[in-house]
Formats: sequence, structure tokens, C-alpha cells
Amino acid sequence: MKNVYDILVNFKKNPYEFYEWEKNDDIKHIKKIISFKVEDKILLDFMNYDVLVDKKFMGIIEDQTEVFIGRSIDKIKYACLLCNDDVVLAVALNDEGLVIGKSKLLFDEADDIIKKSKDMSIYDLEYNVISKNRHNNSLTRKENNEVFLILKYLNKIYDNKNVDEINYLHYECFDIKEEDYLKSYMLLKKQIEEGNFLVINKIKSFIKVSKR
Repeated sequence: MKNVYDILVNFKKNPYEFYEWEKNDDIKHIKKIISFKVEDKILLDFMNYDVLVDKKFMGIIEDQTEVFIGRSIDKIKYACLLCNDDVVLAVALNDEGLVIGKSKLLFDEADDIIKKSKDMSIYDLEYNVISKNRHNNSLTRKENNEVFLILKYLNKIYDNKNVDEINYLHYECFDIKEEDYLKSYMLLKKQIEEGNFLVINKIKSFIKVSKR
């Protein structure tokens, strides 16, 4: 493990590329943060899933991250960097060890960390995968937002038991009649979560027409 200095992070549920960061994001200027080189599988798990780390690791990283707050310096209680030979991921954790924020870095900052980590030993980080992250990391931030909104709409009409509407959307999206609205809902939900934009765009068109 090594200390890394003077980087920017943007902790979100999903680790967006730096060019997708937005003006209103709570971007933090890190003064110092501890980094660990890990196996590729570990990094992929942290990127794609909800993860809980063990107490030993929590003790190692506790109060090791310093952040600039205006002209003063504060601490993030649990945070660190994880890297392999290709990617750097910043993570923030709560008091129970659950990863609650993830961030990619600016390209030049990540590249510099990767180069300096070449001689680092692999750290055997112990953790448990809790559940799969609902976000699809192959999608852009804008696309993820669209998935979230369409899924919210689908869940609303399902909760309201709008059976005809759900079955109609199923027919519009798949050109197949389905009388079981639960089956219709489950298939639509699955396709939306997987980022099927043929389905998402058809539902968006339906919503626009229905609101006229």
C-alpha cells in the first residue's frame, strides 16, 4: 500500500468516468489517501457489486484520507484507492464496511497511480459481495438516469395495478400478446435493467403520447 496525494474524486453509487462528472456534483479534492493493489477480480467486484469489507481492513484505512474543505483540512473516516494495472477506483465506506461511494479518477491522475503501483505487492483484501449493483456500468450516466426513470414509471404502474397498460407495453415492445401482467412486468423490468434501449425508447414514446 502507498499514499497518494492531490487527486479529485466524485463519489457516486456508480463510478462514472471523469468526463461525465457534472457541475453540481460534490467533487472532493483529496489531499492524501491510501492505495492498495488488488487482483483483477476484486477490483471488478468492487466496480460492479455492493460490497462489504472486513473489520481488519476498516482498521487499516480508518482516518487515513484527508480532504481539502475550503482552506482547512478534514478527514473521510473510511476511504481508499484500489487499483490493478489498468484501473484505479476510489471507494468510500460507511461504519459497517459497506461501500457507499465509488469514483473513477481524472485520466492523468489514474495513469500516474498505475505507473507508481507497478512494484506494489498484491493486497489480499477480504470482503463479501452483498448484492448486484442495479446500475449497468456499460451505460453512460445519461443512459443510467433514463433507465432509473423508466424503471420508476414501470414500478409505479405495476404498484397501481394498471394491468391493461402493462400488457399493452409488453405488446408494443415485443409484439407478443401476454395476458399475465406479472409476466409482462417482469420481462419489461428485466429488459430495462439490462439497458435494452429498444424497449426503453418505446416506453418513452408511449409516455410522451399518453401525456398529450
